[in-house]
Amino acid sequence: MLRITELARKTGASVDEIHYLEKKGFIKSVKSRLTEREVRQFQDTDARKIQVIIKYRRQGFTWDMAFQKAQQEHNKPTLFDRS
Repeated sequence: MLRITELARKTGASVDEIHYLEKKGFIKSVKSRLTEREVRQFQDTDARKIQVIIKYRRQGFTWDMAFQKAQQEHNKPTLFDRS
């Protein structure tokens, strides 16, 4: 599990972009209590999804289109898959 700042560092996305992706339902966080405050934690698998979405955003696609393209890329078999 990664905290939001760790996820931002790992993916190149800003914290605001990650908040937006979460708000749109593209990713989901798990909230946990850390002493005095609540923190969001994300699955390691969210990092790759965010990297691909951000790649398409930087190419000028809308958020929705970037998410769709990331989904297509995720579902597309590659030469290295043995399924």
